[in-house]
Amino acid sequence: MAFKLMEEIKNNLVSVMSHPINAVLVIFLVVLVSHFSTDLYTSGDSMWSVPTAMSIIKEGNVDINEYEGIAKDYSSYGITVVDGYLYNDFPIGVSLMALPFVFAVETFSTVFSYPLSLEILNDLFSAVRDVEIFIASFVIAATAVIIYFIARKFLGIFLSLSVVFIFAFCTSAWSTASRALWQHGPSMLMLSITLLLILNARSKPHLVQFASLPLAFSYVVRPTNGISIALLTLFVFIKYRNYFFRFCLWSLAVAIPFILFNYSIYNSILSPYYMPQRIGASPHFFEALAGNLISPGRGIFIFTPIFLVSLAGIYIKIKNRQFEQLDGFLITIILFHWLAISSFPFWYGGWTIGPRLFSDMVPYFIYLLIPFIAEIPKIKGAFKSMSIIILLILVLTSFFIHYESTSSSAWHWNERPSNINDHPERIWDWDDIQFLRALKYRV
Repeated sequence: MAFKLMEEIKNNLVSVMSHPINAVLVIFLVVLVSHFSTDLYTSGDSMWSVPTAMSIIKEGNVDINEYEGIAKDYSSYGITVVDGYLYNDFPIGVSLMALPFVFAVETFSTVFSYPLSLEILNDLFSAVRDVEIFIASFVIAATAVIIYFIARKFLGIFLSLSVVFIFAFCTSAWSTASRALWQHGPSMLMLSITLLLILNARSKPHLVQFASLPLAFSYVVRPTNGISIALLTLFVFIKYRNYFFRFCLWSLAVAIPFILFNYSIYNSILSPYYMPQRIGASPHFFEALAGNLISPGRGIFIFTPIFLVSLAGIYIKIKNRQFEQLDGFLITIILFHWLAISSFPFWYGGWTIGPRLFSDMVPYFIYLLIPFIAEIPKIKGAFKSMSIIILLILVLTSFFIHYESTSSSAWHWNERPSNINDHPERIWDWDDIQFLRALKYRV
């Protein structure tokens, strides 16, 4: 009886989602509402993103001198001073993406005599909290839609929705990217759009030229995406040489304004945040390599064990002789990203939840696990049941971990019993795992 009911629910869901517009609306709204209603707020590095967007709207510039008093209250954290002007130390891309949202909130709040611009002056974190979480949740919801269309190229509707669930609720997309206006959510969106355009180019090669737009903007959002730019540009040169020149031309629409912007402020093509000296300066490189994979505090395979299926997906493609050039390039990007973040002095990401610095790679991991899910319907007998059970265990475990990671207790793990930046060895403490903090206190 229960099986028949579940089958009926599945069939009805597939029927509703068979219309692309319905699929987009349902996925977007479910992810947006669920993420926005999640209470945890983890702003730190993102604290000047909304004020910078507000400065563009109100004053037509990107300096935040109007918030100088607030900056002093926070010891000028996240601020670069150039010729007496204060600028957000972090990439401008996030603030540019926030512009329409901040403009809408400022316009709406002004009608009720509580303009956001004044609230920021009164209490920065309280003023921007909901704005940040809404924008970040909106970005993740949009990314979930893109992930759905990526999955639909290989899977049926129901299994594609399962992939969306994994992305939205079993990864750092939930516990990190939508908890504040970090760079990681916009980064995931840009890389996902790039990947979808490349996949669409298989049947419509001319589309590949447009992939350079989100790919280039991903660098304006986060410098480590330079790895994706280098390798995917090489991929386009090898695979779609006829469109390579146009691919490069489209990228200039992003690259030229970005360079001019940097020159106007820093008299350099890049801001200090993008300087390569930030990479390769860690004396703990080999520890970081292991820590970013398997440490209880930051390991991607500990916090997101469903990504073990991504490894199985790679094996299946090789076994079935379906391994493609794109797969090799994406795996190489992940490997180089792993090397890059492990060479960073604060390889553990400071005050954060789990593998934050690895979270930009989530769309690639999701893409690589699809072959395993696609293989399940083809398996017969007991091995099929075993595969489904293993998949469900990994999905539910990952969901549980990221659900627990959205608690304030998990966030405050960074400061109790000691500040993680002063005692990074806590990353390896199996007796005090971050995502079990809330459960520990409830018990």
